Amino acid sequence: MKTAKTLFSIIVFTCISLGAVAQNNHNEQEIAKHAISHERLLERLLEYLSVESYSKFDNVNNTWTMTLGQEKMAKLLASEAKKLGADVYHSPDNYVYVTVPSNLEYEVPAIGISCHLDYSEEAPGENIRPIVTKYKGGDIKLSPDIILSPNSKEGRDLKSLVGKTIIHTDGTTLLGGDCKNGCAASMSILETLLKSDMKHGKVQFVWCPNEDIGKSAERIDTAYFNPEIFYDLDGEGNKEVGVANFSARGIIIRFIGRYAHPGEAKAMGLGDALAAAAQLISAIPLECRPEHSEGTQGYMQAYGLTQEENDWSVKLRLRYFDVADGEKYDKILKDALASIEKDYPNVGIKTAMDEIEYENVAYSLHTECIPSLMKAAARMDKELDLLSNRGGTTAAMMAAKGLRGGLVIFSGQHAIHSVYEYSVLEEVYETYLLMLNTIDEVSRLK
Repeated sequence: MKTAKTLFSIIVFTCISLGAVAQNNHNEQEIAKHAISHERLLERLLEYLSVESYSKFDNVNNTWTMTLGQEKMAKLLASEAKKLGADVYHSPDNYVYVTVPSNLEYEVPAIGISCHLDYSEEAPGENIRPIVTKYKGGDIKLSPDIILSPNSKEGRDLKSLVGKTIIHTDGTTLLGGDCKNGCAASMSILETLLKSDMKHGKVQFVWCPNEDIGKSAERIDTAYFNPEIFYDLDGEGNKEVGVANFSARGIIIRFIGRYAHPGEAKAMGLGDALAAAAQLISAIPLECRPEHSEGTQGYMQAYGLTQEENDWSVKLRLRYFDVADGEKYDKILKDALASIEKDYPNVGIKTAMDEIEYENVAYSLHTECIPSLMKAAARMDKELDLLSNRGGTTAAMMAAKGLRGGLVIFSGQHAIHSVYEYSVLEEVYETYLLMLNTIDEVSRLK
């Protein structure tokens, strides 16, 4: 009986598996029927890459800034979405919002798709000239002095990309695939939803400015973007998915000094703000510093010390995955300040800034966010790497503004923020297909 039962189980399992494979093949064929071509996606991507939309950080005021290129890119996206038939809101701050209503007869969670329309100022970003290469292996000569080699750190991914379509520059600028790749994929998703009879729930889109200066959620309007299931198309490679990230707390402590001649310091009540600031910096335990942190371990770091007359300010970073670590770092900070207040009674202490800059998306992910994506990937026979990011993203910045956390999806970016940067068309296309399949999966959540 045991053998018969086992054999029966194998037969049932095999039938179920074959049925699942058949269903996946059917679903994949349905998505392929609606999809745009690789050529259409490439055309769109090349147009976006030609726009000089770098963002620029205001080092003096640390305030919201806007470059003319970002305005141009926002106008281009808004215009294209309108031509596709979308209801578009282009905000004064150059966010571009689109909502595609559900065409289902029942309710499913609303999906949000985001990416950023700017690129980094860490490498030259003017006069970008995208070059399309069918990669045959070996080195890619970007310019006489700049070689993209599969044996280098920047080009290591090339070893698995023979036969793929590589978009790169002449080595004098970055490319801007971070995140023009996401812009091209998301606009293509919008086109497919609007131009086909594909079934879907409500899908919200937002293209954000100023991500590369850490402010992509600074002026997000939740009246136009407030999804339950959220995907940010801004990851590197072709299978990486960010499912968690640092929570980031930024703090500025100002020590208010009082001048007195050192010879009369006691009588006149010297307030040595520099010494007080130095004591705070030295109070950070060595084991809590970033050079002793890896994986999902957090850290504390004093990364800036500035003077204004008799006052000195210390800039601090607190980074953690686990709330308990955040609470530990907060206690270290409070204990240090209490000690400084006692040791330096003539120095005033003021918290000039204390804010959550971005939040761990894992805290608030919708329960169907990861499962729907994984089912979509299974349809495509696509392997995904679920990763924890030691940094922040648009999704993390939005989570700090009270929105649900979101996954960061690969979008074919490589060697970003450098003159070696390149994009892979087939990987951008996979991002596009993965999102269509995910939208279809969510539409089945009755």
